[in-house]
Amino acid sequence: MGKTTSINLVGKEEFADIMKVFARCTDDYLFLFDLDKDEYSISERVLEKFDLPGNFFSDAGAVLEKIIYPEDMPALLEDIAKLKSGESQEHDLEYRWVDRNGKIVWISCRGVVIQDSTKKEETKLLIGRITEIGSKRKADNVTGLFAERQLQLDFERLKKESARKKGILLRIGVDNFKEINERYGMNTGDIVLKMIAECMKQVAEGDHCYRVDGDEFVMLMDEEDEQKARKKYHRTRILIEEKRKEQGYQNFYTISAGVVGFLYEEIDFERLCTYSEFALGVAKKNGKNCSYVFTDEDYQAYLKNIKIQEKLRYSVNHGFQGFEVYYQPIVSAKTEQVVGAEALLRFSSREYGMLSPGIFIPILEESGLIIPVGEWVYRTAMRQSMEWQKLMPKFRININLSFIQICKSDVVNEIMSSIEEFGIQPSTVLFEFTESGMISYDDSVQRLLDVLNENEVKIALDDFGTGYSALAYLQNLKVNLLKLDRGFTAKAVVNDFDYNLIGHIVDMAHSIGMQVCFEGIETEKELHKLRKLEPDYIQGYYYGRPVDKETFYEENLRKFEA
Repeated sequence: MGKTTSINLVGKEEFADIMKVFARCTDDYLFLFDLDKDEYSISERVLEKFDLPGNFFSDAGAVLEKIIYPEDMPALLEDIAKLKSGESQEHDLEYRWVDRNGKIVWISCRGVVIQDSTKKEETKLLIGRITEIGSKRKADNVTGLFAERQLQLDFERLKKESARKKGILLRIGVDNFKEINERYGMNTGDIVLKMIAECMKQVAEGDHCYRVDGDEFVMLMDEEDEQKARKKYHRTRILIEEKRKEQGYQNFYTISAGVVGFLYEEIDFERLCTYSEFALGVAKKNGKNCSYVFTDEDYQAYLKNIKIQEKLRYSVNHGFQGFEVYYQPIVSAKTEQVVGAEALLRFSSREYGMLSPGIFIPILEESGLIIPVGEWVYRTAMRQSMEWQKLMPKFRININLSFIQICKSDVVNEIMSSIEEFGIQPSTVLFEFTESGMISYDDSVQRLLDVLNENEVKIALDDFGTGYSALAYLQNLKVNLLKLDRGFTAKAVVNDFDYNLIGHIVDMAHSIGMQVCFEGIETEKELHKLRKLEPDYIQGYYYGRPVDKETFYEENLRKFEA
């Protein structure tokens, strides 16, 4: 146990003045903690971020407990007890505070205990500094660039100097950096980061460059034209490609970029970072190896999608309220009689009304909610089909299946269990797959299709002619039905080439035992011309729009009641 240092101290007011002076020379918070009186003085700047009653307060333990992360209190109290008892004279602890916004901030708190010999009874004082670790790093050791803390300081400085001025933030990210680290190791990853940093500095032309987060970089530009930022991104990409070529293409990676133009007086640092992260995310979503310029319209649409996703998630967790299955009639081309229906998902809410499937289906797929919703759809559709088969025994139900369901859930067993549970005839159930979805064709897809074929469940290839139209798929899938999209059939009505092409597709399908359904037939003229090509089924507004189960029954099935 060391001996406590004894020193003549200035008064608290003088110490407060000293802290103000030193606060101008450091980003740390200086503090003085009277261990005996439980009084606390700290740099006034701390009040900007943390909810303290002032930079001097009594009952320090109780006050600080309000901003210290609860799980870290026991370790801190244990350390303070050692300081008070004299068992320890130095304090060195890393723990967490919680700021005004509820965010966790890791801090490093270091200090030494001294005795104030100016008092009749010596008082133990803990004097030291608090550093926000992680958020205060100003330089990156790997690339030699400034880090995010310095970016924030530069932004705040420029905002004070030229609030009315416009700036541009260019955020660049490596598209497959994780794969580089996993395949070639961390050292190779560091080499890649260094190369990107060097290329950025070459094109910066006086603009500051920063490494901000893992595999992401930022260039803060004194510009007004976003296209100049895109050009700098493009030049960076070209330089990287040239260096990779010089190195013999030892590894492969691409970079994407988000560009945000802004007025300093209208934006704060946190919001600017949020916008740039969104912009980079859009660039990656658009196919990677490209750039995207931020627009508020796109960002608001993104926020709306998030709200819609929350609404969809709530509905899934509350009995699928707001979801409904609509049915569109499928008609025999020969008899013009309804033979079945396609089950189509709809969603409505008080806030958004009836949403277009083109809006909410992609959100369901991106969030994974398509898995529980998809199961609810095919179970609902099968149950309804069983009711209608009492009137029309061979009534067939068509159900769309997402490849997300196939690849990320045990949909094979769930479908077959549902068929067995309801006792529905498997041959009256048909699952539709989009042709474009075959891009993700894998073993899980093949397994599902094999099981469906083995159990005589029908399979349709939807939107045939809009994707890759690889004939190999038809052989592997053992498809029962080809559905030709309206974008295809509408052209055939006015274009002889498309008309003859569709005719050949129908002939080919029939020659290998497949049936064909024309979708999107809306007028009598279209029906009259396309029926000459002898499809098996017709589907479209001419015979009926998608409607709820009650309307479908009234329009198509009531006539079959005894």
